[in-house]
Amino acid sequence: MTTTIECPLFRPTLRIGDRGQDVKEMQKRLNQRLASIYTYSQSVEVDGIFGQKTEVAVKYLQCLGFLKVTGITDGATWNFICDGAKSLPVLAFPGLPASGDAIAQVKLVQKVLYDCGFYQGVINQIDGKEMAKAVIAFQKHHRLTADGVIGVNTWNTLIKLDSHVDGCQCNYYGCGC
Repeated sequence: MTTTIECPLFRPTLRIGDRGQDVKEMQKRLNQRLASIYTYSQSVEVDGIFGQKTEVAVKYLQCLGFLKVTGITDGATWNFICDGAKSLPVLAFPGLPASGDAIAQVKLVQKVLYDCGFYQGVINQIDGKEMAKAVIAFQKHHRLTADGVIGVNTWNTLIKLDSHVDGCQCNYYGCGC
């Protein structure tokens, strides 16, 4: 289940160097979203300063959410902070070729499914029959509706996979003890 976090209506694009109440509001909600995923990220100090620690936490969240990792709190990042997996596109396999940000998400999902042993194909952003088999196998393994569609429940399971969380952790906070 995805937790919806109450967010402000105005969600400005925020980046390193920004300061003020908008940054404070984002930091507070960023901490809430990370806590809802049950990760071992370091919570960000809610001080209204978008510094390096906030940028790293945003990148980590973007990685967890299969978003483009920029460290900038843009519309897609705000949507994920506020709505979690409900903000991600529904991907059906096989289906129409992915477009826009969904292309990159297909590739990221392929990599996660490959790392977990469900996908044997080429990591190439193409959402064909091999990907459909992998998604269905993953869904069956995790006792989800096995329909080849990555919707909210499948996204939530992918987001919380230990191997995915560990990979994002290593990329943005370092590996090891």
